This record gives sequence, C-alpha cells and structure tokens, in this order.
Amino acid sequence: MTENLIQDIRFDEEGLVPAVVQDGATGQVIALCCVDNAGLIETLQTGEAAFFSSKMPASSGQGPHRLLDIRINDDGRSLTVLIEREGKASSEQKPSSLLRSIERAKKAEPEVSLVDVGSMEFGLAINNLYALIAERKRERPEGSYTTYLFDSGLDKILKKIAEEAGEVIIAAKNRSPNEIISELADLFYHLLVLMVEREVELSDVHKELVRRAARAPQPEQG
Repeated sequence: MTENLIQDIRFDEEGLVPAVVQDGATGQVIALCCVDNAGLIETLQTGEAAFFSSKMPASSGQGPHRLLDIRINDDGRSLTVLIEREGKASSEQKPSSLLRSIERAKKAEPEVSLVDVGSMEFGLAINNLYALIAERKRERPEGSYTTYLFDSGLDKILKKIAEEAGEVIIAAKNRSPNEIISELADLFYHLLVLMVEREVELSDVHKELVRRAARAPQPEQG
C-alpha cells in the first residue's frame, strides 16, 4: 500500500515534494514543508508526522504530531497532511493575519506625505500654463484668445473672471462634478491671465498661502 502511494507522487529533481500541513480538527494551515521519500515512508509507517515535527523550534515544547491522513493533490506534485496537534489547544493557536498587520502599518504612517504626486503634478501644470500665458503676452500671436484678452485690457479680464466665478457657483448649485471641474479650469485660467497682466508671480501667492497656513490653529491632540 505504501509503495503504491509513493508511486503516485511526483517528486521534484531534488527528490522532494511540498506538503501543506493542516490541523485535522480545524483545517488551519500549520506549515508548508518539503518531504523526501524516506521521510514520507517513515511518517506512514510510524503514524507520526516526523518530517514536520523535526522542523519545529526546540522551544515550542511540542513533540511528534499524530498523523491523521495524507492526501495526494490532483497533479501528484503536492500533498495535504492532516495532523492532530499536541500541546496547546488548536483554538489557542491563532495564525497572525498578514492583512491585519498591513492595516496596522498603514495606520502608523504619518498622515501627511512628504511628496504628494497629485499636488506636484497640479503645481507643474499651473506653472506651465502661467509661463505660456506670459509668452502670449510678450509675443501676442494672432488668433490667440489670450492675445485678445491682453489687447482688450484689464477691465475685460476682470469681467471674464466675474463671469467664470458665477459659472462655478451655478455648476456647484447644479451638483454636476464634470461641470464644476470645467468651470473651475476656466476660472483658474483667467486668474492666471490677471496675474500675468498685473505682474503677480506664482511664488508670491505661494508665500502668502504658506504664511497663512503657519498662522492657522493646529488641531488638538486627542
């Protein structure tokens, strides 16, 4: 019987086959071991999972585990070994959760990241648009809407900002995310035109925002 069982197992080139060791009472996976032909025969003859017990830490205080069953998986390349554990009750031996550990690690991370990629890309986009608008003001290419605004003067730029701000308000009242995004983009653009017209640098606005953030009250620690 033992010989027939061994013949159905496909050992690898090193003469080993992986074995998933489970608690027969709870189905809990205890370990993943590799067993050779000799170790498997010894386990079948003695009724003890000797190959698994020998890999347990000496401080565990657990002796050989009684074999309940060995099952050959469909392709013959792996085994499922059911054992009866001694020592601690199975219910007390709870496996650690990798997902739970990851969640704890996430909670331990600082709330503010040193680099926010999304914010960085938005800042670059604004900076590039500001530079393009400044170029349009200098070169005044024909047919450009930006050229039209600069040629029309400050009052026209201010009127467009007022119109776009009103459009943002309407979009917000309509609760339309796509519309809000579109109108905000228009408003950002016209604000940048105003900044170029009045020679206000992006860095000037950034410094003012940083100054205000430093003065803002910090949340109380719970």
